[in-house]
Amino acid sequence: MTVLITGGAGFIGQHLARRLRTAGHDVLALDSLLGQVHLDPDASVAAFPGEVVVGDVAEAATWENLDQRDDIDTLTAVVHLAAETGTGQSMYEPERHRRVNVGGTKLAVAFAQRHAIPLVALSSRAVYGEGRHGCPVHGTTFGSPCCERAVPEASQESDEHRPVSVYGETKSEGETVIARRADGIPATILRPQNVIGAGQALHNPYTGVLAAFLAMLKEGRPLTVYGDGSQTRDVVHVSDLVETIAWSLDNPPTPGETRILNSGSGIRTTLLELAECAAAGAPVVSPGITHLDVHRAGDIDHACADLTLTRELGAPLPRWSPADAVAEFITRSWTETGAPADAWDDALDELSQRGLTS
Repeated sequence: MTVLITGGAGFIGQHLARRLRTAGHDVLALDSLLGQVHLDPDASVAAFPGEVVVGDVAEAATWENLDQRDDIDTLTAVVHLAAETGTGQSMYEPERHRRVNVGGTKLAVAFAQRHAIPLVALSSRAVYGEGRHGCPVHGTTFGSPCCERAVPEASQESDEHRPVSVYGETKSEGETVIARRADGIPATILRPQNVIGAGQALHNPYTGVLAAFLAMLKEGRPLTVYGDGSQTRDVVHVSDLVETIAWSLDNPPTPGETRILNSGSGIRTTLLELAECAAAGAPVVSPGITHLDVHRAGDIDHACADLTLTRELGAPLPRWSPADAVAEFITRSWTETGAPADAWDDALDELSQRGLTS
């Protein structure tokens, strides 16, 4: 089996490629090697256990060039990971995100159809927005809580899409593209929660809150938590996501069917708890936690994956707890080069100057 991985030289792609090579499969990466993700593009290429084709997934010519490869008939599947993932950035660069996340997905689907091979595509938990709430008065609701008695519940694959960011909108639109255009091929859409692990782009201030915590710990700064820290996230270790992708390749749906599957730990963890886990995993004593009363446009309060369908299908369940995943991320990333903690302050200032904070 030879698998084409778009965004293959990136964080998740590198982990997936190594997993597939261990299983005896060949891998081919298609990656634009953007500087925001790849601090050292040559090192990213060297680390990938196969050939890396440099190209833009949103350009038709990129895919046409792949069509002309002498070994094109050896391809057996496409894993579409390439995406613009900056939630905050998407609020002021919407067309950049739409071009890649929607336009690039259209071209990936068309390519898989031309070669009659299965497609596995990464969407995002961002399609749910605030997601599902349970209320003793109003029952199950979606989006913002209906009243003070509503409590957040884990999102199910059949739940409504209520994205609150442009990024989430583009991922939702990408799913629609796959559902409508993937005629005749098996297609799987995975919705990962917050993915962490060694190899993340630590120099990118839009990588996520745990990369920010890492930078602050390394500089001896208090960990900054936005709001009161009661917001919750579902943290999934990259190896657990990779196992779900590998399982999806080995167990495709029937041709013409689009399967949708969550990927997460299924455990809700508060931001305050994540900060405490990060501090516990550091080889230095943290100076503590500070709170900043700010809300960024596109942020949500709660997210968690319902794994019922995962169990029903016999797909792999997560092996990493959020606490262990965070500790492993901090430990393995401690000596890696990353952006200074001020980079996250600058990113917040950028949003503030554009009127995207409150």
